[in-house]
Amino acid sequence: MKIEVIKKEKGTLEFYLEDEDHTFANLLIETLHRNKHVKFAAYSIDHPILMARKPRIRVVTDGRVKPEKVLEEAAQEIFDTSREALNEWKKVIQENEGE
Repeated sequence: MKIEVIKKEKGTLEFYLEDEDHTFANLLIETLHRNKHVKFAAYSIDHPILMARKPRIRVVTDGRVKPEKVLEEAAQEIFDTSREALNEWKKVIQENEGE
């Protein structure tokens, strides 16, 4: 994953998220929408054939929190949720190993 910043202004950050697609972009946007300081969060893929693995993401905050901060919080939330899912999955596997 690589981030290429396109536009950075007070309360707004726009960037490409290289080597990702709809799957991660949707997850990131949905997580951002849960933050009370996020006023707008969306992504687009400029051309489905040429840019399929390079979503363009735009985040706008209320100005009290920088977009970089809400992105950091969203990434941490995604990480924590993924870790929790992994731990639960390991627990289920261990409980059912003898079957």
